[in-house]
Amino acid sequence: MWKESEPQAAVIKEALAKYKTETGVTVTVEWHGRAVLDDVAAAIKAGKPAPDLADGSINTILGAAANGVPVADLSPVYQQPVPGENQNLADVVPDKYIPLLTDSGGAVVMVPYEIASEAIFFDKTKLPQLSSNPPRTWDDFVKTLDAVKAKGQAPLALDPIPGNCAYWVEWTFEREVGPGQFKRTAEERDPTHVDGDSRWDDARLLDGAKKLEALVKGGYFAPGYATEDTSANSTHAKDQQNAWAQGKAAMILGGTWTPSETKRTDGVDSFVFPSMPDLGGIRADNSAGVNFFGFAVPKAGKNAAAAEKFVLYFMNKDRLTAISTEAGNMTPRPDIQAPEVLASVQMALTNRTVFPDQDALMRDDSKWYTTVFQKNAVDFMTGKMTAAQFIGKLKADSGAFWQAAPPTK
Repeated sequence: MWKESEPQAAVIKEALAKYKTETGVTVTVEWHGRAVLDDVAAAIKAGKPAPDLADGSINTILGAAANGVPVADLSPVYQQPVPGENQNLADVVPDKYIPLLTDSGGAVVMVPYEIASEAIFFDKTKLPQLSSNPPRTWDDFVKTLDAVKAKGQAPLALDPIPGNCAYWVEWTFEREVGPGQFKRTAEERDPTHVDGDSRWDDARLLDGAKKLEALVKGGYFAPGYATEDTSANSTHAKDQQNAWAQGKAAMILGGTWTPSETKRTDGVDSFVFPSMPDLGGIRADNSAGVNFFGFAVPKAGKNAAAAEKFVLYFMNKDRLTAISTEAGNMTPRPDIQAPEVLASVQMALTNRTVFPDQDALMRDDSKWYTTVFQKNAVDFMTGKMTAAQFIGKLKADSGAFWQAAPPTK
């Protein structure tokens, strides 16, 4: 799934070279980029050989079967020892991740070698208090933004491409209603099945939207962000990210790859998205979203056992550590220290309840996510709708989407 020029590719290349030296096994590699499983599907449909081993995100691997690339159940691999260690694979990949790597039939379809999430990144040399005492609630977060604003700096950077706008909305909704609940709302087909009302009428969603509306209207995002051309072919889709990297905005909400992608890691720290205030004695949600990138074994391949041996070899601590030290990202192994800039995210993933990134909506309902949610999120986060209009539009567009969709089985 990587381009050959990417740091993860370099890590895998290094491991393959060592594997050949130690075992005599030569592995032929093709670097396809993110559409690798689409290319595998096309090859299989054309009657061409399938690879013995492939990789991708958990979203693409779980979706591969529908596109003609069924993958093997790797549950037995987790019970095998990691070469060079006195423990099995199941001992080094946390138990709480396994349900998120499992398909609807109970098969574990992936061995992850990299995990990701989202965080808010900042310059700790200018805001050292955020490292020692990060904002834990939304009110604390807004106070922090106000303090930055009072000093004349733009508090937040946002490139209003669909994914980035969706980050803000989905995290706010997650914090308001909790993991799984936003997904149930998005998938609502009968708008009257909850006490006679739609899930979209939940006052907590409107409350979250109003909090975001206050950021948009309050000028917390760097000036000019809402008028950027961030279309698919635009050269401006990362202007604000680059502005943050140059110190022109104090903070940015982005994927955990943001520091390595911008090459801004020195002096940078992060904190996870703040919780909402506790209400009525009910503790606000503070769980951590997680995405996975890793190996899958296509059933159409001819050397599954050989592929599984390399997977286990790569998951050895000494080799996998390079994903952190050389590629600047996190691994699923808690005993491999994340890059310093991601330490807060690793701590959250280790110590908190986890849920599938994007509440599994991009995985399970990608068409709804892109055509209904992301589209409206862009309009909302660029000030084209009020909070009430945004919730109403999501409700109406979702209803129309599901009415036109095939019935569930």
